[in-house]
Amino acid sequence: MNRTDPGTGQHRESRLRHHRHVDQDAIALLDALRLERIGEPGNAGQQFLVGDLADLAAVGLENDRDLVAQAALDGPKDRADWLTCANRLPEAAAAYQKLAPPGRTSAALCFNLGNACFKAGQLGRALAAYRQAELLTPRDPDLRANLQFARSQVHPPTLTPGRLQRWLGRLTLNEWTLLAAGAVWLWLLLLAFLQWRPALRPALRHYVRALALLAALLCAGAAFALRAARFTPTAIVIEPEAVVHYGPLAESPAAFSVHDGAELRVLDQKDDWLQVSAGPRRTGWLRRGQILLPGR
Repeated sequence: MNRTDPGTGQHRESRLRHHRHVDQDAIALLDALRLERIGEPGNAGQQFLVGDLADLAAVGLENDRDLVAQAALDGPKDRADWLTCANRLPEAAAAYQKLAPPGRTSAALCFNLGNACFKAGQLGRALAAYRQAELLTPRDPDLRANLQFARSQVHPPTLTPGRLQRWLGRLTLNEWTLLAAGAVWLWLLLLAFLQWRPALRPALRHYVRALALLAALLCAGAAFALRAARFTPTAIVIEPEAVVHYGPLAESPAAFSVHDGAELRVLDQKDDWLQVSAGPRRTGWLRRGQILLPGR
């Protein structure tokens, strides 16, 4: 199927509306926008295909399409959505980036930013946006589908998450922390109850052990999530090709090259350089301006 064309807003009988579809790029919901206002809670199911907003362009005369559509916009978020519908993808990506400052972004906004960047050919920036959204809504099926497809377009070398990392990544750091704290408190309350009613210890000893094991596993999951989020950051290359040097100097010999969208583990930092790793025996230094750090 072809993508929705904003210039064909009058031919609505040929457009798929309010249905998921896979376009010629074979990526789920690349032509979908998530509706959300900045500062309001997001709804992962509240979406619309770009053809819905593009219908604004069908109002009035053909030559006045852009003026009529832009007149209906409420603010920067609506303008960014409209730019996506109008297929002005680099402008849309830039508009979404201005709306997504670190520390107060949203999953819906990052999802839209990732789609706009991917269709604009900015694979690294798309992956960074999807990864940022994943930190907020790790179980969103549309996000996971787009992230997986975008990763499949990256040329090696690049790091890929292992099975354990993917499984543990299904919960956010806050969710792991709440579950671990809840299990520990239940275990402590049960111990306190048995101090009050010692006669029940033989009957409840299996529950005490089970809760202790559950609390330990959840604490381990929380520790892993904290380590991944705070102490082992991932860098994503945003240049078509970047040379990784043996040392933190431009004159240092080249170790290897990485391409747009490559995910690298950050090991160290020195001035404007980051030491990164793409796997065993692939370690070197990149300039800070050549990469993005999701969640930073």
